[in-house]
Amino acid sequence: MKQVHTFKDHYRINKRDFVEFVNIPLDGDLLAFICPFLIANNREYEVVDEIYLQLVDFFTNLNRKYIVPKDKTNGLKFLSDLHEPNEYHLGYSDSNKGKAIAHEKAELIYDSLSKNIFAQQGISITNEAHNILLLVEGIGQDIMSDTISNVCRNIFAEFTEKQCAKHKIQTFKTKVRFYNSTLGKWDTKEYNLPQYKGEKIILVPKIIVSGGRAYSTRYNYFIASNYISKDIMDLKVVAKNDKMISTLKDGTKKLIIKEIYKAYGKPKNDLVDFVLEYQGSLQDFLDYSKAHYPALDLDNIIEN
Repeated sequence: MKQVHTFKDHYRINKRDFVEFVNIPLDGDLLAFICPFLIANNREYEVVDEIYLQLVDFFTNLNRKYIVPKDKTNGLKFLSDLHEPNEYHLGYSDSNKGKAIAHEKAELIYDSLSKNIFAQQGISITNEAHNILLLVEGIGQDIMSDTISNVCRNIFAEFTEKQCAKHKIQTFKTKVRFYNSTLGKWDTKEYNLPQYKGEKIILVPKIIVSGGRAYSTRYNYFIASNYISKDIMDLKVVAKNDKMISTLKDGTKKLIIKEIYKAYGKPKNDLVDFVLEYQGSLQDFLDYSKAHYPALDLDNIIEN
């Protein structure tokens, strides 16, 4: 098995020592993503709350100024500061970054939001990153993770500065591009960041990083298990087929959630129907995800 040269290895931090950041491989990328669900569910941590609020401001600005009024020309200009965030060493490797954010992906993001009924109407649901990831067709984990990396680069840079000071790691003055929520536009500021082979490194809190997760599939299953199944039992919905209900020897009826999911599951672009039909299901799912979808187990690093 190939030996992975990690951040802790390079800066001689004891492998057994607890660190707050993701111990990234320096000669490759960790197949992991900054997760907006983990951000929304860990706001008790100051740095995470800052990330959450800055993202809300960014998407509110994008939706209100460009998506709702259909100002694509200026919307693309606003999104043109989203670049490949290679300094994080997260996501797909260089050879697999076809779906990751680059300048040309601005149009994909704009068009994806423009087609979403909630974004079109300026409904606040699509001002939150986790709801965009869940409900907007075309914006997957890789694109959302890269968006967060770009928008909140200042917060991650400051987090990195503190970690380097704590572990006595050499840093260099480095200009960083980020979304300034106070000004409502992109800005540049200088931070003291570590370098590897002449390239800057930015660290991320491990509590907001996950592996690959298809949240739209999980939301579908959540709806089937907690809402549609109840409607079937209450006779509000007629079961589409006999496979959904099993009768036990004592006559008790048992619902087969897997079959309900198969019959009623929706593609990502139609999940808005569930949101409208089952009021409160988004918050319920967010709460459920906190208990059932924790941060990535980083005991075994996988270099991509």
